[in-house]
Amino acid sequence: MSTRVIDNLRQAELFTGLADDELARVVAICRAARVGAGLTVFSEGDSGTEMYIIHEGCVRVMINTRAADGSIVPSTINTLYAGQCFGEGALLGGASRSASVAAVEQTTLIVIREIDFSTLCRENPHIGYTVMRNLAQDLAYKLNSSNLLLRGNIRWRGDELARS
Repeated sequence: MSTRVIDNLRQAELFTGLADDELARVVAICRAARVGAGLTVFSEGDSGTEMYIIHEGCVRVMINTRAADGSIVPSTINTLYAGQCFGEGALLGGASRSASVAAVEQTTLIVIREIDFSTLCRENPHIGYTVMRNLAQDLAYKLNSSNLLLRGNIRWRGDELARS
């Protein structure tokens, strides 16, 4: 994989604190996947064993919500671009997908399988510790945001959160 892949990993908050040689070790377990515009990467509720970093393109993150008529409809909660990642919960093992993700345009993804990441962490504990610490911080932020949203302290406005 190219230096651009390392640059994209460097942009992803999940890999903050890793040195270039450690990022190169992460790149060694990655593979690329192309997803056409409008195609689904995974659906809410699916089991997942891979996480993704966007190399080129963008994706829409959606959750199922209930419409006024009682039907279930997908609602966009975020749009992600190059250097951002999704599906990180798969690195923790056994988690079902909490949202659906679809490509907005032709998108190239960097894919990391949980089994390969676990092996990398056993062989390189600093990589494992750093990524898991970053993942814990990210999940804590998302949990806090969800709690504020449920309590009505913030509201969704387009693709971003707005404080009330």
